[in-house]
Amino acid sequence: MLKILIALVLMAHGIGHSMGPLGMFNIATINPAWHGDSWILSGVGPSLTQVVGTVLWTLALVGFIAVGAVVLGWLPADWWVPLAVGSSLVSIAGIILFPVAFPVFSTLGALAVDVVVLAAALWLGWTPSDVAV
Repeated sequence: MLKILIALVLMAHGIGHSMGPLGMFNIATINPAWHGDSWILSGVGPSLTQVVGTVLWTLALVGFIAVGAVVLGWLPADWWVPLAVGSSLVSIAGIILFPVAFPVFSTLGALAVDVVVLAAALWLGWTPSDVAV
């Protein structure tokens, strides 16, 4: 049961990254204070900013869904560390480049999940096989 809960949190975190492109392309209003810009990419133009944001959030979305699939045993266990670390770092990069893209609570929650995943994978040496089904 715990594996399922962990996998659901990871997959939900991944799906949450879909809010980035939805807000950036004005499909949905995620944070009314954000207009698709990045504090650090302001000089490169809106098109490149949209590409960077979309690539980061899409990678994080797919990556965290895959991480959840690893936890459930649907993908090889050897993929855990590279997917967990890569997805977390990409997510953190999105947060750094677009800090106001999401509401504050969502941003802090996403950052917390990213840090916990990094700590579990790198410092604690946690693997999905550590949790009983």
